[in-house]
Amino acid sequence: MTGIRPWPAAAAAVTGSVAVGFMPLLARHLYGAGLDPVSMLTWRYAIALPALLAAAALTRVDPVAAWRGGAWKIVVVGATLGAGQTITFWESIRFIDTGVAVLLFYIYPALTLILDRVLFRRPIRPRAVLCVAIILAGAGWITLPGLHAGAIDPRGLAWAIPSPVVYAFYLAANSVLLRRQRPLTGAIALYLGMALTFAATCLAQGLAVPKDADDWLAMLAAALGTGALVITLFSYSVPRLGPSSYAIVANLELVTVVTVGVTLLGEPMTPERAFGGALIVAGIVGYGLLRKPEAIPGLSDGALPATRRVGAD
Repeated sequence: MTGIRPWPAAAAAVTGSVAVGFMPLLARHLYGAGLDPVSMLTWRYAIALPALLAAAALTRVDPVAAWRGGAWKIVVVGATLGAGQTITFWESIRFIDTGVAVLLFYIYPALTLILDRVLFRRPIRPRAVLCVAIILAGAGWITLPGLHAGAIDPRGLAWAIPSPVVYAFYLAANSVLLRRQRPLTGAIALYLGMALTFAATCLAQGLAVPKDADDWLAMLAAALGTGALVITLFSYSVPRLGPSSYAIVANLELVTVVTVGVTLLGEPMTPERAFGGALIVAGIVGYGLLRKPEAIPGLSDGALPATRRVGAD
């Protein structure tokens, strides 16, 4: 059992979170072009998978060895929990204000602490609780002032409420299963599972197609930049950080969403947004400074142990 230095994995988590923070901007464009969430996500995986497979071929990943090593379990997680957490969030923002959906979704760091305790018997440390509370307060400062008055569509709540719960289980499952796979192998397995689920859904409801070059460009960015790259960084960082630590670091996504809105969409930088963003960053940095390297069974900073190698990056 070896100690894991948290900074390389934290850097990967930060990079992935910043990248995926651009996804709402791309989704907004694609929704305006007539794509529904299922079609958008189906195209995302259909474009990202060949890119991931090409990278696997260049780095000589052995898919047969990976499958025998348990990659099929990750495919199952992608097809169930992965597809579930994805569609619940993107469907929810069709019916309720994005601020409500985001605020509800960002309770998942607190849920991961509970799952860490229940599933992995890890103690819930007061510093982790404090940092999560600071981050949740920051999320509240960012989203609550912008909420529209009036009743909340129950259809939106029906989609939004389960989203953080499913995502917390998704993180917990992947923190274990991805330890036995290379990051690229895990990324392919997760996206393959999601692709299968959404492709099957499109067979039943139909598939909308991007209309022009601008729409395809946005789709390519969603598939490669906020898709293939992000899922590979996710597959590297989650098993090394653990679900709770990853959930805390990944809150930079919300800061990126606000930054993109201000710089690219002309949204105002209100004192509430600035203060909320500062709280989120303070919670993440504070947790990073207080966190100590942990020994994780079957995982090291470098390559997988020789007895557990499954393909190569």
